[in-house]
Amino acid sequence: MVTKTRGIVIKYLKYQESSIIVQIFTEHYGLMSFMVNGIRSPRSKRSIGYFQAFSLLELVAYIKPNRSIQRLSEYKYYATAHHIQQDIRKGTIVLFLSEILSKLLTHEQGESHERLFAFLSNAIITFDSLQSEIENFHLHFLLKMLPFVGLDVEDGTALVHSMELEMIEEDHNLITFISSIISSDYTEPVQGSGALRFKALELILNYYEHHTTQLGEIKSLKVLHQVFR
Repeated sequence: MVTKTRGIVIKYLKYQESSIIVQIFTEHYGLMSFMVNGIRSPRSKRSIGYFQAFSLLELVAYIKPNRSIQRLSEYKYYATAHHIQQDIRKGTIVLFLSEILSKLLTHEQGESHERLFAFLSNAIITFDSLQSEIENFHLHFLLKMLPFVGLDVEDGTALVHSMELEMIEEDHNLITFISSIISSDYTEPVQGSGALRFKALELILNYYEHHTTQLGEIKSLKVLHQVFR
């Protein structure tokens, strides 16, 4: 069947000499893989830039139930996020978050996920427009996504207690920092050192792993640490 839906590009893999298989989180069908033929050919009239991570696309697709790879007929931007790709710090965060999403969204298939899609879309548009305060964005993103994947927590203390961890006295600043991220907007400054951010990220990833067991090794984590040390 031919259908229209919006989608958020998560990642793509090269396929044969000139094609790609792209992973897209769609508004109406969840996470899906699509074949895009000839997009890497020098003769292609379309840019592979459409399929950079976090591109926001309006799609016309051929969807067949139970088929692992679908086909795209048409695609165009429904909103642009070009600043993300022009900023190495933003690009590093996108690389990291797209890897996380490719692991977390694997079970979000075959049905409508409009609330989660709206959250992701709005977050990406906000991120693209930010000119400062980006160093905490991935923390905001991961914490604010929790309610949409059934893992909501009220604050840093609840996050720790849900994993039955015993935090020592010196970790008070870490819990306060996470609570501040949860309660603040993307654009609000939350003060913290690079070391504190890394500890917060480690705790948040442990929380996701504790409740989903889906993350495993995050290959882009080392690059993120190098850029935001």
